[in-house]
Amino acid sequence: MQHIDVIINLYGKPWQTLCALKSLMKYSGEHIDKIFITEEKFHPYNDGIDWILDKFNNLIHFVPKEYYFTKGTSGDMTDPVNRYVNRYQYGIENSDKDYVFIIHNDILFTGDIIGNMLKVVEGFAGVGLIGQCWNCPGFRGNVCDGNKYDKYNPTYEEVITLFNNYPPARHQHVYINKTRPVPLPECRLNEFACLLDRNITMKECYPNGDTPLFGSYDILDLGDAWFRNLFDKGYRFKNYDINIDSDHGYFSKVESRNYNTDKNFFVSGYPTQLNEKLYWEAEELAKNYYLKNYE
Repeated sequence: MQHIDVIINLYGKPWQTLCALKSLMKYSGEHIDKIFITEEKFHPYNDGIDWILDKFNNLIHFVPKEYYFTKGTSGDMTDPVNRYVNRYQYGIENSDKDYVFIIHNDILFTGDIIGNMLKVVEGFAGVGLIGQCWNCPGFRGNVCDGNKYDKYNPTYEEVITLFNNYPPARHQHVYINKTRPVPLPECRLNEFACLLDRNITMKECYPNGDTPLFGSYDILDLGDAWFRNLFDKGYRFKNYDINIDSDHGYFSKVESRNYNTDKNFFVSGYPTQLNEKLYWEAEELAKNYYLKNYE
């Protein structure tokens, strides 16, 4: 059986992190060797994650010398200290596996997502949810989505018309490449839960190649320049509906039902960590879930 390593970035949310990793081990543990944890230097609301580290016997804990949440590609890429300020890079470089599985720390797994991704990864640079399509005019205009991102081939003028007809959620116009307009700015392999071909990433990314790091913010979001650069080199990615066997932001969704009658509304992970009340309520729900299911 093929084994992979898991890479996770920690910024607070210790109880949600426990639920993420324990549920992953429950369903996909047979595929997992090591778990690389990159810890941010500060945590929200003076919370901490040190006490959870002894809950697992296969963790490799790393704290970068410096840390920048939205670090772009800059500085000396031959210097590992500089590379490791980018999320996930320490684990990517220090794993010895063909594939690494990258996750957020607020996702709850409900099935063997790693096993399922390994079945379809051959021939692809990565597997996961492709595109933040909910922000993109291409999706709203019904011309592009995660399943046909590599078949959409518009001119720059066609993309500008599309963006004018369906104004994007974020300021994307300045990020459209005039000579190669696709992938569109919101197109990326989302790091919520994705499987990377580590050999391709190591070969093509700095310092061995000229591709930006997976964990760098160079266009609109994390990994978008990495995605665009590999796409331009001819690599392709497999779109995978992570809702099949995981629930991203599970505890934020549960607690937010107290604040909105729309069952489809939820306070996602990032806004939750910006609001102390929501942060602690989500953590309390995760704590109760963990104690009921894993203790």
